[in-house]
Amino acid sequence: MKNKRFLKTAELAALLSINKRTLHYYDAIGLFSPERRESNGYRYYSLTQIMDLSIILSLRELDMPLTDIKEILTGSFQAYTESLETKKVEVDAKIRDLHNIRDIISRKLAYIETAERSHMTINELVLEDSYLILSERIKDQSILNLLDKAHQLVEKQSNYTLPNNEYGSLIHTDKKREDPHSEEYDYLYIDAPVSDKSGHLKPAGRYLSLVYQGTEESLSLPYEKILQYSRDNGLQLEGYFYEKVLLDSIQKNQDHTVIEIQVRIA
Repeated sequence: MKNKRFLKTAELAALLSINKRTLHYYDAIGLFSPERRESNGYRYYSLTQIMDLSIILSLRELDMPLTDIKEILTGSFQAYTESLETKKVEVDAKIRDLHNIRDIISRKLAYIETAERSHMTINELVLEDSYLILSERIKDQSILNLLDKAHQLVEKQSNYTLPNNEYGSLIHTDKKREDPHSEEYDYLYIDAPVSDKSGHLKPAGRYLSLVYQGTEESLSLPYEKILQYSRDNGLQLEGYFYEKVLLDSIQKNQDHTVIEIQVRIA
């Protein structure tokens, strides 16, 4: 057995960076067996078998079951191609899911960073165009109706869930100018993905932003401060106040509301 066209189990395992017990197992289940086997039990693999083993290891990296791999290796080239195409579709779906998870994590971190800003401190931001998915206009302000509107909004957009997306409510600036205590909200919203431009446009521009942490009973306070700030600085506010919920993103001070209020400067 000095012929260099053959490799011992340990040599093949080292060549492809796997455990030699893996080769023993593949041999036991009939998936990948040595070309030659000596009476002393030594296994010898030909160099031409390296390609077959490489295919098996590649498919295992794709989480393909060994039974399916065995069928592929014993089937036609067309079956092999179709299996790879099917697996490619599955991998593409996983990649999309992972990108979504990464976006959720990034969004949560951004929420935490926002929530850590000094509360009741007004900041000026420059925002790009963004799109929101709105509920039907709210006419009944009861808590049960608001919960129902939230449920309908998520149900209508089956790809979205409130905890994993920016969400909140809109109330027109005219209502808050007339009465900072007003709770006559116009819409609930979920942040739409970048590719979805069919929703409500939150226009680009300069915005006032304030992070509020406190009770809902005192929610008029941040609005009074924003309105006073705009009067003191000769700023005209337009459109809607956007209340972005941050509480579920930081999981602290559960007795308090934690929101960011944004409003566009005309």
